[in-house]
Amino acid sequence: MIQQHSIGDKLAYYTLIIFEKTIGWLPTSWMWNIGAFFGRLAHSVAKKRKAIVQANLKIVQPEIGNQELETLSKEVFSKSFGNLVSSINTGFMPFNKVKQVVTIKNQDKLDELEDGNGCIMLLFHMGNWEILTRVAHMINSDRPAGAMYRPLNNILIDEYIKRSREKDGTQLFGRKKGLIQDSKFIREGGMLGILADQHSGKAGVNLPLFGKETSITPLPCMLAQKYNCQIIPVAVVTTAPGQWDISFCTPFRVSKELDKTEATKLLIPVMEKVMKEHSSDIFWLHDRWKLKRSL
Repeated sequence: MIQQHSIGDKLAYYTLIIFEKTIGWLPTSWMWNIGAFFGRLAHSVAKKRKAIVQANLKIVQPEIGNQELETLSKEVFSKSFGNLVSSINTGFMPFNKVKQVVTIKNQDKLDELEDGNGCIMLLFHMGNWEILTRVAHMINSDRPAGAMYRPLNNILIDEYIKRSREKDGTQLFGRKKGLIQDSKFIREGGMLGILADQHSGKAGVNLPLFGKETSITPLPCMLAQKYNCQIIPVAVVTTAPGQWDISFCTPFRVSKELDKTEATKLLIPVMEKVMKEHSSDIFWLHDRWKLKRSL
């Protein structure tokens, strides 16, 4: 059956193409700085969102004072907007330019993965996380790279973005329809990335993160148990405007004997370490703990 697209979908699709071609030639540092400018502006005027960011940061770093909190929250806005805007540029730039803005670090950690087996890459909404789909050819591993993602409602844009990312060697799997495909992918030795740091709602397991209860997705651990594979955390850190380090951390295993709650608990120390060490790079603009606050 031929897919019918609405006029609105087509208009949005062609707007994206024009926008991409228009800004694609701009240096990534320019794009980052443009986004950072609007981030600093939002920090000044978006009082409710600022309060959410500061409440999140206070949970992660309860030892900091009010002045430090103000400075850190401003840095979060600046980096978050800078990274989001520059991700428009890095999503479609030629691969030779991607290699100029990304440095892959700690690739020796990949040697600690078991031979002949897949793995789960534990990812975070930090830095320019979208650029992870562009770097498969920069990783010193024969393992194929893939990631779970949320398909867009606009089919034209979704298919276009999927094609753009997959040409760099990263396979994308929709969160629902892709479950069978990514299962095969892991069995065949693939490294499957899963963004797992945000509030997971009813689908998650309620556990304390930095001492405050929140919903944490059990999916990375469930897949690691099901396919008897390791989990390797990956951090994306902003080192300069339009420049990022992608760092692999020490892989770990989840025992099949653990129930869902106990298995998910293993994610907590890893998440806390990354979130605390790189607080200014984490996307804190959402309510991570879903707490009721006076804003």
